[in-house]
Amino acid sequence: MEIRDKLYKYNNPIIAKTINIDDSIYNKFKDLSEKVYDATISEIINVAIEEYIKRDRPNFYGKTEKETVTYRSIRLRKANVVKLNEYSKRTGISFTRLVNGALKEFLENQ
Repeated sequence: MEIRDKLYKYNNPIIAKTINIDDSIYNKFKDLSEKVYDATISEIINVAIEEYIKRDRPNFYGKTEKETVTYRSIRLRKANVVKLNEYSKRTGISFTRLVNGALKEFLENQ
């Protein structure tokens, strides 16, 4: 990867989306933003989704029984939204569950 590959082009703008994110996962991303990375929660979430897309193996991760979820407004890259929508149509897994799966896999691979 070239250093300039870390920059986003104008054809991949940020889209505000409000989705349910498992509270335990969101809190871990909040900690990463505050204690590990010099990045917003949304920026880290976008990286997690990009890694998920690169692996190209969408999986269903159900919400655990006692998990609470909250609607969160996050800023996602357009290309990530488009690809997750493609996965959703192909697999029948909801957009929300795909995002939560991407975040879960990111945390597991830390």
